[in-house]
Amino acid sequence: MNYSQSLEQLENEVWGEPKFSSSLVVKCHELRKIPIGELSVEDLRLLIGQNIGLPHIVPLAIECLLDNPLNGGYMGSGALLRAVLGVDAAFWRENPMLYVELQAVMAEFGRVSRELLEKWSAVAMEIED
Repeated sequence: MNYSQSLEQLENEVWGEPKFSSSLVVKCHELRKIPIGELSVEDLRLLIGQNIGLPHIVPLAIECLLDNPLNGGYMGSGALLRAVLGVDAAFWRENPMLYVELQAVMAEFGRVSRELLEKWSAVAMEIED
């Protein structure tokens, strides 16, 4: 994947100026012009939530989630994972290798969750003693 290209370049489709002036629509149009390698976690979350450029954006999101399954953006911890898990099942059926990578993310999320819960239990036991 070429991280220096924008969604407009990768999809060979220029949307032009937004026909509706909501901040969400304007932001999505702007994000399509930015090289995908420069998109933030929040940008990825937003694009995924709007089903924009999924074949190009979901792999980036999965990379972020493998590094930290609780990556979030403005919407807080875990927001990117929530967005990815909200992607329609048809996408995962059409992209089985990405689904395998999502399974790895979920395994890491389970490991991190267990580790954090164990640490919390230890802290709570010390405080309550």
